[in-house]
Order: sequence, then C-alpha cells, then structure tokens
Amino acid sequence: MAIHSRHKINKNFAMSGMTDIVFLLLIFFMITSTLIVPAAQNVALPESNNQTQANPVLVVSIAVDKTIYVDDQAYGLGELEGVLQKKLASYGEAPTVRLNADRNLHMDEVFTFLNIAKRNRYKVILGTRPSD
Repeated sequence: MAIHSRHKINKNFAMSGMTDIVFLLLIFFMITSTLIVPAAQNVALPESNNQTQANPVLVVSIAVDKTIYVDDQAYGLGELEGVLQKKLASYGEAPTVRLNADRNLHMDEVFTFLNIAKRNRYKVILGTRPSD
C-alpha cells in the first residue's frame, strides 16, 4: 500500500506580481530622471528669487572665456545656430532652451544667442541660482 501525502506543494512561481513591481519602478525612475536638467558646464549664474516651471529640452552654457557649450560639446558662435537647428528639429514648434550664462560675461554673446532664438522661435529660460 502506497502512502500519499494529502498536502501537495505547488512548485510553480507566479511572476505577475514581480513584473508589476518592476514596471512601477521603471516608470518611477523614468519620471524622476526627466525632472532634473543638468547644467552642461560649471558657470557662475546670477541670483534670482523667481523660478520657472517649464522643462527645457536643451541646455546652452556660455562660460567667461566666451566658450559656448551645447550638451557638453564646445562650439563656436558662428556654428551655434546650425547646431541648435539640428538638435531641436525633432521637438516641433517653439522648444524651450535653458541658457546658462556666466554672471561676469559681457552681454554680446547673450544677445547673439537671443537673436538666434528669436529667428528660430525658441523659448529661452535664463538659468539662475536661488538667492540666499
């Protein structure tokens, strides 16, 4: 006579709960990573009490030595418009660009950048640091 156990152990493992948790974590990290726009270069920004809620799609930095950085790549002032047009072509009408201009910089480069943005209908946010 064979002895059989009344309680059988189920050896199957349900992955549906685990996949739900993985997808929720993936969504969480995707959302939180898009909220932070890193500054391309270390520039001394002017102080301001006002902060904007717009999310820029591109960061342009102008250092004291008049070097212009777009996504950590250095460019000259003459090639800036072509680079911006190429990088912002897929964002549709009026993409937002954040300009990080050093506070000790003369305004010639800033005005040139603003003229390029006006010609191409880009929205510009001036990067500032919170005042103390």
